[in-house]
Amino acid sequence: MTSMAVAIGCSANITPEDVKVADYKDGKECAVSLTFDDSMKEHYTIVAPELEKRGFRGTFWMVGAWMPAVAEADTTHFTWEEAKEMSDNGHEMSNHTWSHPYMTMLSDEDLYNEIKKNDDAILANIGKPSTTFCFPYNAFNEKVIAAAMEGRVGARLKEFWLGGQNSPKEYLTKTVEDALASGSWIAGMTHGINYGYDCYSDPTEFTDFLDYVKSLEDRIWVGTFRDVAAYTSVAKDVTLSVTPADKGITVVPQTGLDKALYETALTMEVAVGGKKIKAEQDGKALEVSYKNDKAYFSFCPFGGAISIR
Repeated sequence: MTSMAVAIGCSANITPEDVKVADYKDGKECAVSLTFDDSMKEHYTIVAPELEKRGFRGTFWMVGAWMPAVAEADTTHFTWEEAKEMSDNGHEMSNHTWSHPYMTMLSDEDLYNEIKKNDDAILANIGKPSTTFCFPYNAFNEKVIAAAMEGRVGARLKEFWLGGQNSPKEYLTKTVEDALASGSWIAGMTHGINYGYDCYSDPTEFTDFLDYVKSLEDRIWVGTFRDVAAYTSVAKDVTLSVTPADKGITVVPQTGLDKALYETALTMEVAVGGKKIKAEQDGKALEVSYKNDKAYFSFCPFGGAISIR
């Protein structure tokens, strides 16, 4: 995934071949993003709290026109104030268009307005820009993708069903097992928990799935759509210039991506064979963890040289 400019004749204990960027955060084997469409009230009352109980954070695709100013005006959708609370708790609140149209049927002007009006509302009410996108009805073509992706790190183009009517336990389990086997990033999608066309016949099926994923968290990165999209994009783009140094190596990361949009920490993986290492970037010691004879630490791909000793 990551290319390297390798110095010849390195005789240090750590060699350039020992170093790479991990495919996923903390060296996890795959990534799962849990995403929820249409600003449904249950996302605020049920989903977000259940995710938080397990240390997870989700991505909530909002339709601005459906969100009431006050809770009493609409008991089926969360408010902008509630969306702000969810965002403050670490969830990603992102763009699902202003009014949920079939985007492939819109004029260029209407397409632009559907995206921008919701972007403006999200920024005004939550204080953070929307840097990902979800297409209503999963309807998109090249023109729609190009319009939606301007100024974003990713859009949901493929998903697996979380909803109870479409996803029996065996399907969900196999989906996760396949992701682990292939090292893939998968994004789950549903709408309601107790109501809506893809709700659960038994809501405990939803929490049971969360518990199943939690049981595998040493192998699975559960990250918001934005966080995984940014990580994987930067990991593919970054190059590592590796040179020998006293008792170790120096690694200089370089990426041409826009820091303001793609800012994220990457995970360095170092084959150490049971040895311990110290890592430092820009004068700051980096916390190192160990697993299966490999060392892992987070670093800034937009930062300066990394010293590994």
